[in-house]
Amino acid sequence: MKEFFDRFLNTVLGTATSNWARILRFLLILVIGYVVVRLVGRIFARAINRSKLKGATGNFLTSLVRIALLAVYVIILLSMLGVDTTSLVAIFSVLTLALSLAVQGVVTNLASGITLVITKPFEEGDYVEIGGVGGTVETITIFSTKLRTGDNKVIVLPNGNVTSENIINYSTKGTRRLDLVVTAAYGTEIAKVKETVLEVVSRHEEIFEDPVPVVRLKEQGDSALIFTVRVWLKGDDYWNVNFDLNEELYEAFTEKGIDIPFPQLDVHVKQ
Repeated sequence: MKEFFDRFLNTVLGTATSNWARILRFLLILVIGYVVVRLVGRIFARAINRSKLKGATGNFLTSLVRIALLAVYVIILLSMLGVDTTSLVAIFSVLTLALSLAVQGVVTNLASGITLVITKPFEEGDYVEIGGVGGTVETITIFSTKLRTGDNKVIVLPNGNVTSENIINYSTKGTRRLDLVVTAAYGTEIAKVKETVLEVVSRHEEIFEDPVPVVRLKEQGDSALIFTVRVWLKGDDYWNVNFDLNEELYEAFTEKGIDIPFPQLDVHVKQ
């Protein structure tokens, strides 16, 4: 037994003596690689926690990054020990490809969510229109965006759809232009229509004096004179003023004797 241990010890010492440089390099990479994996993982986790990706989504991404770093670390160590890692790299690549195909939609939404966080085309509380769907932004997660409509419905839009559509943000500038269309019968004085509309507009303190409210004849329609009314106001006052102006203009036109025509068709019969 003593001779066996002596031969074993001599073999180990001989191997260590002849390969001390390789062993030292392996130990250095073992320690440095471990430190680097932990350090990069911590930096990534802190960056995630400071962003809107924190929470369950952030923990998932952090774990995914750490697993990937650990896999690369193990493959490097095995290759230094003389293990053929070609098959391991191939298996890792196949698994990565299969996983990416299986969660392609998730990855698309994830990438789009990161894009939204970085570019910030809108924020929570903004009123936006995305692909014809309008509402107030309630939450922006890494995978989806929630909108609350005027009738209190919640619409969940995948972020992949959000970034692929035109986004109209009505809250970014804080002010909006309200466009109304009013009609008057042929024969009505244009000046009278303008005077009546501006009189109604002047009752609203919410409407800005600068830019100046505009009332112009837009076109001569088939059965009416069509006027465009344009006023500027805060975005929060948009809908209330919109409804109030429509009601008040109808009452003012009736009071001033301005006829509001309806579509009509004259038919001439020849005998």
